[in-house]
Parts: sequence; structure tokens; C-alpha cells
Amino acid sequence: MLPSVLLLAALAAPPVAIDVGDRKQLFIDDALIARRDRVELRVNPPQKLGPLKDDSGKPLRGHVARVIDGEKARLYLGHEDVQVLESTDGLAFRRTGAKLPGGHFPTIFLDPHETDPAKRYKLFHLEFAEPFDPAKHGVFASYSPDGLKFTKVGRVLPFFTDNPTVVHWDERIRKYVIYTRAFDYTSENQRRIGRIETDDPLKPWPYTKTEKHRIFPSVENLPVVYSADKEDDPHSDVYYNAAEPYPWAGGVYLMFPSHFRHFSPQRHPFVRPRVKGQWEDYGMLEVQLAVSRDGVKWSRPERTAYIPTGLADEWDRWYTVAAPGLVRRGNYVYQYYYSSGRLHDSAVLRPEYEKIAGQEGGVGVVRQRLDGFVSADADHKGGWFTTPPLVFQGNKLRLNIDTGAAGNALVELQDADGKPIPGFTLADCEEIGGNFIDQCVYWKGKADVSALAGRPVRIHVTMKRAKLFGLQFTKE
Repeated sequence: MLPSVLLLAALAAPPVAIDVGDRKQLFIDDALIARRDRVELRVNPPQKLGPLKDDSGKPLRGHVARVIDGEKARLYLGHEDVQVLESTDGLAFRRTGAKLPGGHFPTIFLDPHETDPAKRYKLFHLEFAEPFDPAKHGVFASYSPDGLKFTKVGRVLPFFTDNPTVVHWDERIRKYVIYTRAFDYTSENQRRIGRIETDDPLKPWPYTKTEKHRIFPSVENLPVVYSADKEDDPHSDVYYNAAEPYPWAGGVYLMFPSHFRHFSPQRHPFVRPRVKGQWEDYGMLEVQLAVSRDGVKWSRPERTAYIPTGLADEWDRWYTVAAPGLVRRGNYVYQYYYSSGRLHDSAVLRPEYEKIAGQEGGVGVVRQRLDGFVSADADHKGGWFTTPPLVFQGNKLRLNIDTGAAGNALVELQDADGKPIPGFTLADCEEIGGNFIDQCVYWKGKADVSALAGRPVRIHVTMKRAKLFGLQFTKE
């Protein structure tokens, strides 16, 4: 046990400054908030832009395996007969006529770490038959130079995941990471999200072997990193995950899990089964938002729907599933989701809703402002927060902020002890008001903060009716 003098010294020690360099910092959690009053983190649902149609005007339908950004956005559509569509603006897609090889629930991955041009794209799909044979069925890997024609490598996981295996390269740990389903066989709500790390996704993936090999990967085989908890509906679990590092800010991982609320004949006698008297796995699915700083520990800033389900007469009623992949065009990020327009396993919620939807199911697109997933918010009564000590590089401080026309914000730079730094006080700060992705902060007409670079500073922000999404010190 520490002597009392050493213990008091440890308690009095100043907090270690966070080195933010000139990297963009997002308010996805409390990491940038040391103290606050009347400031809360809020999830910002994107704007729904409606269902997608192809170049012939035909609605897109089916599972979206992934969307890959580039000069042209590429959308892989289908869970078996996968078609390839492309778009310049992320909104209008045309069918290319190309298709992927066979397999179930394929996921495609454009690998930024791969040095071999022939393996830039990697594909993972399920192969199985009845009965499932662990000696030959499971997840298989392929590679491709162009994302269209693939060479099959072999099996990488001897399980039926019943779920897309979402793979990405994690620069933070210099490994490949896979997110997929892990079953808890002891629970009524079995579905969880498991995580795998590997040095080469084209070789067999590591997992913990058990005495009894089951068809589905279990919580004994894979470490679970995300699941429903006691604050969720007791009859719910997690369907798909759509997890990946956020490419436009370091140290940010996003997941768009579909939370599945299960129905039962006792609690939902109004549901009409597809086959009279035969109850299946019915229920609703909604996309929420989870965030992480390392891809391992995940949290939800709120338990609200990120992509809300549609009304009873709309195409995406009762069921939303987010597709992996983000497409950026200018100051907006486009995301994609799909719906059956029915409950899970294709039942209708109530008989009176059977035929009222003009379109039932399809693929939709939503639009999010750049970095806008979560914000630190103050209402019209005002609030403030102060960051922990930060060490930065650069000569300007820039904000992604929305005060609208009726709100405002002021910024003060303080030393590590919280004392205002002369020349950078609230009284010196020029009011910030409006909607900006990249707004420079000025103090009496001056923006240069280079004299403070390399030393611990706190950022103190006062806001009224404002949303602050992120900040960044820049070298310009």
C-alpha cells in the first residue's frame, strides 16, 4: 500500500495530456470532455433520401453485401446471385452486368494494406448444404485485382456464421479484423457480435476450439465485443453489424448494428404467420449506432434508432439493416440500407397492413454530414464543456459545428490548470454562429495559435442551441 504522502501526491498529479497532433477529433464519446454543464452527447440520425432505383427505373432489392467508395461507388447487391452496380454521385446506380461467383452472404473488401495488385480485393462467402459438414463447409476466401473476377483460395473458418463476415484492415494494431456472429447457446437471445484478429485473412482464421464443434460459431469460439444488454428489450439480440474504422478521422470506429426484437405468439397474437399455425422467428429490426476508440470496447451514445423504420405504408417498415461501407461526396457521407418491408422471416405485422405499402422492401440511401454521427449538444438555455489537457501541432483551430441561425458558440484556450490564456479568452473570441463543416476560430481577428503548440492546453467551449461534431488543429 502506498504511504499517505505518496498517495496524496499521486492524487494531486496533473492529468496526462492527450497528444492530438493535427489529427481530427470527433465527439463520439466523453474522451474529449473533462468537465461540462448542460452539454450532452446526441446521436444524429441521417436524412433518408428514399429507395434506390437502377438506370431503368427498377427498384433495387435484396441484401447489400458492401458498398466500396472510389471515383465510382460500387454496390454489391444480393446474398447469393450478387450483381455489381456503380454510381458516380452515390445516388444514381447503374447495373454493370457483372456478377460475383457463387456462395452465400458474400462480403467484399478493398484492402489498403495489400501490396500484391492481384489481391487488392478480397471476398468472403459461405458454402454449406444440409446437413452442415464441418469438414468441408464454412467461410471461404477469394481474391481479385478488380473486384469482379475472383480466385478462390479455400476455407478460412469451419462454421456456418449465418451472417456476413465483415473484414477490414486496422492500421492501429496492424492486423486484419473480422466481425461476425457468435451464438450464445445458453440464451434465448442468442445472437452476438464476435471479433477475430489475423495477420492474413486469406489463411485460416484463429478461433478457440471446443470439445463439441457446433454448426454456428459460439461465444466459446470467438470473443464477443458487442451484444444487447439489460437495458435493451429482454427479448432482443443483435443481427448484423456493419462495423468498420471511420476513414476520415483517426481513432474512430463505427458500427451500425441491427437490433432484433423477437416476437412470440403469446405477446404478439396479432401477427399472422406465413404458414397457418407455424410460428417462425418473427420480429422487428432497427439500425442503431455504436462507437469505439479501438474496435474492441463499444458503447452506444444513445439507444435511439440511427436509421428509423418507415411508417406502416412505406417500403422500409418494421425492418432496417445497414450495409457495410461509406461513400463520401463533398461534405456528405452516404450510407445504404435494405429492408424486406416485412418482419423478420417475412410475416406482416398486422393483417390490416398487408397491402397498404406502395413498395414493399428495397434498398435505400441516407445522407449524413461529414463527421456528423454524434455531437456534443447544448440547448437554447446554454451550456459549456472543457476538454482534458491536449497537446497539438499546427497554427489554427477549426470546428465542425452547427448553431443554426439562432445559436452561437465561443471558444477559450486555457492552460493545463484551467486558467484562461491571455489573448485566447472568451472575451477575446469572435462569436461563431451558423452551420459549418470547417470553421476557423478567431480571437479579435487573429487565428494563429502556433505559440501554444506543443504545450498542454484545455479547450473551453460555451454554446447555446449548438451541436459540436469535431475539432482539429491544422498546419495552415
